[in-house]
Amino acid sequence: MTITDISGPIFDGMWTYGGTYGEVEIAEVPQLEAVTLATYSWRMSMSVQSGTYLETSLHVRRDGPALIEVPIEDLWMRECVILRVSKGPNESVSKDDLERCEVRIEKGDAIIVATGWDSHWREADFVSDCPWFTREAMDWILDHEPFMVCGDVPRFDSWAEPQGFWPRFFDQGTLLLAPVVKVGAVKSDRAKLCALPMKIEESCAAPCRVVIVEDGRHGEGS
Repeated sequence: MTITDISGPIFDGMWTYGGTYGEVEIAEVPQLEAVTLATYSWRMSMSVQSGTYLETSLHVRRDGPALIEVPIEDLWMRECVILRVSKGPNESVSKDDLERCEVRIEKGDAIIVATGWDSHWREADFVSDCPWFTREAMDWILDHEPFMVCGDVPRFDSWAEPQGFWPRFFDQGTLLLAPVVKVGAVKSDRAKLCALPMKIEESCAAPCRVVIVEDGRHGEGS
């Protein structure tokens, strides 16, 4: 069995979506006066959509479920499939790109699209210039009725050319997991995914630790 951690690290001053999302701040705090033993601790301030996070339709619909309502059993050893589509800055992921992967997808899978953009995790262009999905590509993904759609990009849509796929995405009850990292280290095209989000009440999303579990057999169908 091989376990690959595909959650990106959260660090002080890292990328954010800007505006009201604020900045990620992590700082060491002074020791409590009431404690005599030397201790060390830190505090952090950040949006729930920081680092690798899991998100529900509550992000766009007031009647959507809070993330805390998703049963943890549904996030443990979930069947997942990896579609490998190498893309560069501001390039689109097309339906043809996905079909060329020729990987078996089952209803209820977590579909992971790996473009290689995670290599920009600590770069200034990570959010602004990431690859994005065309409407046809996302429709193709949603036609397979996935439980979750995952990607190594921080934005699935184009800010310059919005594709309009979000209503269908969330109307289907699809969960969004992004951005993930190091999917290229996973040898199998099919494996198991475990995503454990922070237990935050009344929130559409939360940062989470995500791993892929391979059983030792590689290739499609593993």
